[in-house]
Amino acid sequence: MINVENLSKNFGNLKVLKNISFSIEKGEYLCIIGKNGSGKSTLAKLLAALIFQQEGTIRIFGYDTKNQKDLLNIRKIVGIIFQNPEEQIISTTVFDEVIFALENLAIPREDIKEIAEKALKNLNLLEYKDKLTYQLSGGEKQRLAIASILAMGPEILIFDEATSMLDPVGKKEVLRIMKELNSQGKTIIHITHDRDDILEASKVMLLSEGEIKYLGSPYKVFDN
Repeated sequence: MINVENLSKNFGNLKVLKNISFSIEKGEYLCIIGKNGSGKSTLAKLLAALIFQQEGTIRIFGYDTKNQKDLLNIRKIVGIIFQNPEEQIISTTVFDEVIFALENLAIPREDIKEIAEKALKNLNLLEYKDKLTYQLSGGEKQRLAIASILAMGPEILIFDEATSMLDPVGKKEVLRIMKELNSQGKTIIHITHDRDDILEASKVMLLSEGEIKYLGSPYKVFDN
């Protein structure tokens, strides 16, 4: 489903990712770990086609991230949730935030209300639909960011340290949502620094200085 071959990414003279190759199957739950500066967030943005590589290829369901004609399809397939939900929320009310995402995909107006309400209900936010977004807690804002992405129907969800700014209750809820989405067949890519999160994954990738140092069982990574 996701095939990455000989991927390299530079920012000026700094080589952030160095000729990496891997694949992710449909329905997998992959954790990406590594110290700051190892290339984790850069890889996430490359997979979501928000930035582009200098070398190598990324194909998602056969679509090439560097092919301009494929970008709309890729962005329907891949959703990304960032560390700080406030950087993703742009609307005044909860309901308007989800609707905005759907309008960008040119969803028919007669379908938007039903899709938005379903997404909010799935994230236990329907009762807050008329609430101002700035009044939400950190955990609620992150759930709203997830709802806005889910409304667009992606097959792949990337969580880029999406629990790192939450309190324990908010973090536990977002991790529960990840597991539930994975059980429904969604492919989850979770970038994290938390060792406890790793054990929820089916596979772990360890990045170090832009290279893959380990890719395999989450239990075996602790042996080294």
